Amino acid sequence: MKKTSFWIYVILQVSTITTFGQQANTPLSLKSCVDFALKNHLSNTIANNEILAAKEKEKEALSGYLPQVNVNVGFDDNLKRQVSVIPAGAFSPNEIRVQFGNQYNTNATAQLDQVIYDKSMLLGLKAAEPNNQLAALRKEQTQDNLIYNTANAYFQVLVYVEQEKITLENEKKYRELLDILKLRLDKGVIKKTEYDRTKSTLNNILSQKSIIQANKAVALNRLKNVIGMSLGEDISVLESINYEGLTQIERENSLDVNGILDYKIQSNNILLQELDVKRKQAAFMPTVSMYGRYGVMSFGNDFGKSFTNWIDFSSIGLKVNVPIFSGYRKNSQLKQSEISLLNARTNLKLSTENMNLAFQNSASLLLKAQTDLKINKENLTFAKEVFESSSVEYQKGVSMLSDLLNADYSYKEAQSNYVNSLINFLGTRLEYEKSKGNLKNYINQF
Repeated sequence: MKKTSFWIYVILQVSTITTFGQQANTPLSLKSCVDFALKNHLSNTIANNEILAAKEKEKEALSGYLPQVNVNVGFDDNLKRQVSVIPAGAFSPNEIRVQFGNQYNTNATAQLDQVIYDKSMLLGLKAAEPNNQLAALRKEQTQDNLIYNTANAYFQVLVYVEQEKITLENEKKYRELLDILKLRLDKGVIKKTEYDRTKSTLNNILSQKSIIQANKAVALNRLKNVIGMSLGEDISVLESINYEGLTQIERENSLDVNGILDYKIQSNNILLQELDVKRKQAAFMPTVSMYGRYGVMSFGNDFGKSFTNWIDFSSIGLKVNVPIFSGYRKNSQLKQSEISLLNARTNLKLSTENMNLAFQNSASLLLKAQTDLKINKENLTFAKEVFESSSVEYQKGVSMLSDLLNADYSYKEAQSNYVNSLINFLGTRLEYEKSKGNLKNYINQF
């Protein structure tokens, strides 16, 4: 059965990776990458294992209130039996030395113990549910981290894609311009220095394109690593992103911390710590248990007879354990637990303040990033129009090469500013959604 389950798991994993690999020629959306990460990244496997461990911990707590059965078997060979002395006068005028017992003793005992009342164990059972909830919350936190890391890596690829598109557009324009200048140079209309300066600019563009493509390849490898994919797989990202749609943001004036995972986890830890304090208090209370015992024994001075003449015995009993004095050990344990609870509550207050601070700061930064992106997008459009106009004028011989190069410099500066503002906006928007605990809904937009 275990072997069958193993092969089913292997087939499913291979199927998932193969299906994803078949989509290598199809550009992947951010949501597709996130879905792959949630299914295949090893950190998600660890989170699932933590949930299983929490369930086993629940069984462990329950076992304390279930019957405990133990069997003990023993065999003794009394090589030299103890000598007892009977004083003189009782049976003889002289003291008598005798050896009691037998050389060989064999015994087997089965005992059942059952806890009737132990408040500490009962509180341990109550901790099972919050422990399971904590494991589930940590899995959700792991998934949020995977989403955040995947989005960061994906956005970095998008930035290089945008840079590559801009560079390819520049390359195309300068190749067309260079072809025209070559004809004009052959006719003697322009000086060779004008052609050489334009050729030098094209070479710079080609060098920049090479760097961008190398950085894009590195970013794609990082994306594959983040989502748990083999580096040997070929992937590409969806380039048609609606950036304008991403700038449409519904702002919130206040933060509901109850929806933040960190807040939920810390609140759950406080609940567990409260139960721990109660368990430490319960250590001062009596415990009640019962037992039933049945056994057999055989003995003799001959080895063979110690396994033949069996005599059975049995007993039942009730045990009450009343703690009186533990050398202040339990008092110290209780104080430590109470201090830990106080610290947990204080940390939650600090975290709540930090969460609100992160939300307010990210909202302010997002507003600025949104404004910068809009302005730089407009500037890019204007700079492109000026460059295209200057290019036409230069080709017609109306303007000088210096005018074209100045327009080109302004255009490239506008391109750089736009890309930088895009990087800043995507990162700031991601931080804003993270501060709200809204990463999953945000990713669904892609």
